[in-house]
Amino acid sequence: MPIDTEPIEGNWYEAMEDGARFFVVTVDEDEGIVELQHDDGTPEEITLDAWHEADLTAIAPPDEVGLFDDSLDQDDEDQDGCQRENLEDDNWGEPLSELDE
Repeated sequence: MPIDTEPIEGNWYEAMEDGARFFVVTVDEDEGIVELQHDDGTPEEITLDAWHEADLTAIAPPDEVGLFDDSLDQDDEDQDGCQRENLEDDNWGEPLSELDE
C-alpha cells in the first residue's frame, strides 16, 4: 500500500516503483493537477488522484551540477567558438561611429 505523501512545490520525490526522480513545480488544488519536472528535464502533469495512488517518497535534491542540461558543456564550447569568430571579424580597436541624433 502506497504511503500518502503530499506534493509540496519545490520538493524532490522518488517513485518507489521505477526509481524515477522528479520535483514538484506547481500544485493546482482547484484544477487537481500536479506539475512535475523529472531529473532529465522532462515536464509532466498528473492528477492529484494519481499522485495519491502512487508510491512516492520525499528525497533530498540531487547534487549533480547541470542536472537538467546534458548539453551544457557543448553549448559553452559552441559559444566560445562563436565569440572567437566574432572577435576576429570585428574591429575592436577602432572608435565607435557617431550616432545620429
